[in-house]
Amino acid sequence: MEAGSRQTSVGDLLKATVPPGAKKAILKIQDMLGKVSFEFKLKCAPPVLIFQMGKVGSTSIHRSLLRAYPGVVLHTHRFSPQHKNWRIRRLYRWGIFRKKAIHVISLTREPVGRNVSAFFQNFRRDTGLSYENANFSIDELKALFLSRYKHEIPLGWFDKNIKGTFGLDVFSTPFPESGFATYSRGNIRLLVIKSEIDDAEKVNALKAFLGLKQFQMLRGNIGDEKPYAETYKEFKKKVKLPPDYLSRMCESRYCRHFYDSAAIDAVKKRWSMHEEPSLLGDD
Repeated sequence: MEAGSRQTSVGDLLKATVPPGAKKAILKIQDMLGKVSFEFKLKCAPPVLIFQMGKVGSTSIHRSLLRAYPGVVLHTHRFSPQHKNWRIRRLYRWGIFRKKAIHVISLTREPVGRNVSAFFQNFRRDTGLSYENANFSIDELKALFLSRYKHEIPLGWFDKNIKGTFGLDVFSTPFPESGFATYSRGNIRLLVIKSEIDDAEKVNALKAFLGLKQFQMLRGNIGDEKPYAETYKEFKKKVKLPPDYLSRMCESRYCRHFYDSAAIDAVKKRWSMHEEPSLLGDD
């Protein structure tokens, strides 16, 4: 093959050589084999469900566990028997209807930075335009963020999704300074991790929770590497948010439960209209 030419994949060969009528049969076979493999792994070890709100660093954990954990590892923002993914539906039947063991992993993140990150992740939904076709100023983006984004999502997420689905109330006991905690109820074990803690601490928490001897963290879905990265950076650098918004987010039960006063004050200062942003880590 000459230098610079594109390598031919197995998929390319199939597209070129398989008659159209046979493609459906191949897809059915692939689907069947996928289900057989899924059922086999389901019985190898208790399945892991990474179930959390968006933009809290869960993609990295998902990618990492896919390499390290012997059983099923699934990642979702919604867990229901009507989910469009058959694997999620199957796991729901496994854990909720049949009461088989499931390890659930969820993450938290301070709500202001999390909401800004989610706003850019869902740019088209919340602005009405794709990022490539938009030409908003930073002030216009700030106005759209404040008026259109659903800011309450992180504040009620654990009550709606974890307590509502598994009956586990993470607010019933103080959250430890370590930045992670485990909970259990019947067949469900839950690990909650603050996204802000170091990767080394996350690794130790995950190893202990899942009984893994070897595990390392891979990074993924980082806002600063997305097509909107430059605008996202500029937004974080320049935008100051109204005091009433910061109070609503930072004084919420959610924020007060997972974050101490020093961390909350740092978030307020970072985004305050009356202060210069401090040097906090961002995704």
